Amino acid sequence: METTNETVVPEHYNPNQLVSYKVIDSQGGVSYPLTKVTEIEYQLENARYYQRVLDNQRSSIRSLEEALVGWLENDESAVTIVSEICEMFGFSPEKEIQFEATATITGTVSIPLSELADFDIDSLDLNVYVDSHSYNVDADIEVDNISVVD
Repeated sequence: METTNETVVPEHYNPNQLVSYKVIDSQGGVSYPLTKVTEIEYQLENARYYQRVLDNQRSSIRSLEEALVGWLENDESAVTIVSEICEMFGFSPEKEIQFEATATITGTVSIPLSELADFDIDSLDLNVYVDSHSYNVDADIEVDNISVVD
């Protein structure tokens, strides 16, 4: 006997057929909407998907409940507990830390002698930026003072 993965569609199957089915709403009201088979199939597949999502969440909650008992018995630090909970649920919490930095920047600018009389050090467009290879950094940078060193 040969086994195949082919789906056999019954001859009487009509996905565009209109059917009526019973719906009971949250207040107990009953209706009988008329819809195509394809719409019911779509709703059933969505229900199956959300059931799988719900089952996964229930599993995560059970894991959390079991772990809480162990944490309370072992009196672990709150940081360890929170990080394990975040790991179970796939969270990646972040804390924003505001910082202030002071920098000393030295450099040399070459000015043609013909423009030296009109040169003003404040006219330099000094671009400074902050970058981090490990973290996301957002910084506002303002150059307060620029002067000529003799």
